[in-house]
Amino acid sequence: MNTETLARPLGGELYLEIQDRRGNPIVLSYNDLWMLIVCRTSLDGDWVRTRQACTMVMDAAGKQAVADRLWELEQLVGGLPEIPPVVQTLHMQRAHQWFKARPVVHEKRW
Repeated sequence: MNTETLARPLGGELYLEIQDRRGNPIVLSYNDLWMLIVCRTSLDGDWVRTRQACTMVMDAAGKQAVADRLWELEQLVGGLPEIPPVVQTLHMQRAHQWFKARPVVHEKRW
């Protein structure tokens, strides 16, 4: 039995790599995943409301930068990928805690 588990991500770790319309890679980090979860589950996928909500939380500038980047990427690639339900469930609480009370961290644990 393997008892080792991965440490929780700091935020800058690679969550998913997608491609733009030209085939160029675009890296989505856990910061991006958490912002997507908050935007889609609490703010109806509305980037305007998400940006407004960013002004009321810790590290507002960092959160707005993540939201702006995702909104621009969504326009660039014609939509961001769906989050698998198991991933969304696993990260739901962490995403909301990160959004409300933790800073955006670009460092990587693994």
